[in-house]
Parts: sequence; C-alpha cells; structure tokens
Amino acid sequence: MNEYGIINLILTGASEHGGFNWQFVMEHAVNLIILLGVLVYFLKTPVKNFLVERRGTISHEIDAAQKTIGEAKSKYDEYAKKLQAIESEINALKDTLHKQGESERAELLRQAASASETIRKEAGETIALQTERAMREIQNEVVTLALGNAEALIRQNLGDSDKERFVQEFTKDIEDEKWHQSQH
Repeated sequence: MNEYGIINLILTGASEHGGFNWQFVMEHAVNLIILLGVLVYFLKTPVKNFLVERRGTISHEIDAAQKTIGEAKSKYDEYAKKLQAIESEINALKDTLHKQGESERAELLRQAASASETIRKEAGETIALQTERAMREIQNEVVTLALGNAEALIRQNLGDSDKERFVQEFTKDIEDEKWHQSQH
C-alpha cells in the first residue's frame, strides 16, 4: 500500500465510527515498533560494523592524504631548495663570467696598448733609419757631384807639370804603403 492508501484507511475508519479510530492507529503503531525493533536487532551490528569500517576507511584515506600532502610539501621544499641553489649558482656564474670578461677586456686593452707602443717605437726607428739612409744618400750624391765638379775644374786648370807631380806623389804613397805592410 502506498501513502495515500494508508491515509485513506485512517480517514475511512474514522468516518465509519463517527470518530477517530484509535485502535487502527495503535495496531499499526505496534506493528511499526515491532518492525523497527526487528530491524534494529538484525541491522544494528552490520550497520555498526559498516559505520566503523567506513570510519576506518575515511580515517585511513585522511591519513593517506595527509601523508601524500606531507610528501608533496617535502618534495616542494626539496625542489624549492634546489631551485634556490640553481639560482644562486646561476648568479655566481654570471658574476664569474662578468669578472672574467672584465679581466679579459683589461688584458686585451693592455695588449693593444703594448702593441701600439711597439708599433710606435718600430715606426720611430724605421723613420730614423730611413732618415739616416736618405741623409747618407744625399751626402754621397753631394760628394759625388762635388768630386765631379772638382775633377772637371782641376782638369781645366791642371797643367802637365801638376799631372806629373800627382803621379809621383801617388806612386810614393803606394810604395810607402807596401813598405808598411811588409813590416807588419
């Protein structure tokens, strides 16, 4: 019977006797109490066991979740430390590379200055040597021209007697030179 049927029976019983049917309600109430007593008696242990078991399962799941959360926090802390170590290592590498770059830059500048000074000295020496060479060449040319002019002038003004006197002096100088060489 459904709910409407029970309500209909209660109302119908009340209308037949001219009042409320307490006997009908009491019979059904007793049946309900007996049914509930039987259900409690037979279902008390399984429900209790189910609830205890469910409570244990939930407790176990909570413990497992807390353990997982703890492991996750531990892993997070570990990875955070590793990340921090990596970041500090990266910063240290940056500093080292910056310092190396600066020292290499300073070394390159020093080498460039040294090379520049060497090139400057070599250029100065080359200029001095070239100047000296040019001076000698000019002197040689001047001497050659002067000798040529002097020779031409002497040939013009030199007579036969002067020529013979030069030949005698030259011959005498050669003989003196031979005599000095033979003594040594």
